[in-house]
Amino acid sequence: MSEINLKNFSSFEEIKQYFREQAKKLHPDKGGDREEFLSLLDWYQKVLERFEKKYEIEVVNNCPLIGNYLFSVLELKVEEIALGGKKKIQIMGEEVICPACNGTGKKRNGITKNCGFCKGSGSIEYKDKRKNITTYLTCPYCKGSGSVLIEKCEECKGKGKKRVQREVYIDIPLGLKEGDIIFVPKERIDSKYDLYLEVSVIPHPYFTLKDNNLIYRCKIPFWEVILKEEITIHTLEGKERIPSKLFTKTPPIVIKGRGPFLKNGKRGDLLIDFQIYIPERIPSKAKKLILQAVNIIESQKNFQKEQE
Repeated sequence: MSEINLKNFSSFEEIKQYFREQAKKLHPDKGGDREEFLSLLDWYQKVLERFEKKYEIEVVNNCPLIGNYLFSVLELKVEEIALGGKKKIQIMGEEVICPACNGTGKKRNGITKNCGFCKGSGSIEYKDKRKNITTYLTCPYCKGSGSVLIEKCEECKGKGKKRVQREVYIDIPLGLKEGDIIFVPKERIDSKYDLYLEVSVIPHPYFTLKDNNLIYRCKIPFWEVILKEEITIHTLEGKERIPSKLFTKTPPIVIKGRGPFLKNGKRGDLLIDFQIYIPERIPSKAKKLILQAVNIIESQKNFQKEQE
């Protein structure tokens, strides 16, 4: 594969488009040359690494006072911050003709008034004095209808054009916390503007992030600790079962290396902050059964002492 000059491309989107076209052309399954295809993959991987390093998405202290950028709030789930990965966001795209009014800036089927140019006739009179001929032309303002719309289009606010939202994917930096500001270079999203996104963590029913660790809060019924050998908990990877005897100790239970991924490539810990759940009201029948169980346990203890 011959050397490709990156100066021939005006944007990274053009590079990606070129790669896709060449990949289809050179793919061995399509009859292409295997060596050239592998060479193309190697070239694109190197270009991608250089691009991502040059235009890195990073956490910054604050937004600049001036500059060509857009600011927004980025809501992230606890799991997204903890695991990283990619996030789909919407950014402002190019201006297009408003589909609601077809570029007129006026509300379709809205309130009308007589055209002031043709006085409601729909046409204008044109006299050729040299030939002494009178002709009638279609009014250029009302297009012959004799009336014009006066209400602004609700979609474009009377401008006739509107900016469309465009979906892009960004990499979520590891180690984020509430209030962090993420800087996204415009080159990474093929935009005219840099992005500054303030992180807002969406509250989770049982997960929270604190000091590089993931805290899992839960209530465990006392009978589960007594009757079950294992108890189900939630982790970043899904539900898991751990020995119930762990819940007989003082919280939290620490599971090493199962918390959020950190900037240094390591993982924090999962801290299980549990409470033993005891119902406020226990039926009399249940109390009697519990008392019977306690008596059996106590008698067993006394028997063991006598044997000693």
